[in-house]
Amino acid sequence: MKWAFIDYENIGSLGKVDLSSYDRVIVFLGAKQPRLDFTDTKYDKPINLVVVQLKATQANNLDFHLAYYLGKFDSQASPGVTFEVVSNDTGFSPLIAHIKNGGRPCKQVKVASAPADTQKLVQSLTSKPKEKRPQKVTSLRNHIASHLGLKGNEVAIQNQLNQLVTANLVKISGDSIEYQC
Repeated sequence: MKWAFIDYENIGSLGKVDLSSYDRVIVFLGAKQPRLDFTDTKYDKPINLVVVQLKATQANNLDFHLAYYLGKFDSQASPGVTFEVVSNDTGFSPLIAHIKNGGRPCKQVKVASAPADTQKLVQSLTSKPKEKRPQKVTSLRNHIASHLGLKGNEVAIQNQLNQLVTANLVKISGDSIEYQC
């Protein structure tokens, strides 16, 4: 048996995870994430899914909750259950090592960040003249959300915006956007 503990705030979409490969899925949803995104994934059998929706927004709040449930379920689950922490956050490594040292099979599963998404986003922006592109941060965030299907996923939207800035494709001054491409 395999159980998944999914850091949804970190991965941004359940479409990146094969939920059918798990006997139990516990998804940790940040306070600013009102819904789950399964993309277009379809499953031919029921998924045992538990959603832990956080109420407060504080640094590392989701990580602390995920760690709490890992410990709680480690003491409750039968010894044959393998735990997989689905997150790209390397901060879980010491905890995973600790659980493994206690005898429970446990590992981290990283999901590929989607450079294809970023390429799709860049193409959608550069296919228009600069004056027709979003000129304000709010407008660009809305464009990102609608173009990549991230509506309501503020963390994933911010990650995409950060990637555009890091790649020097856009420059942000206050609420204004300046395109470098």
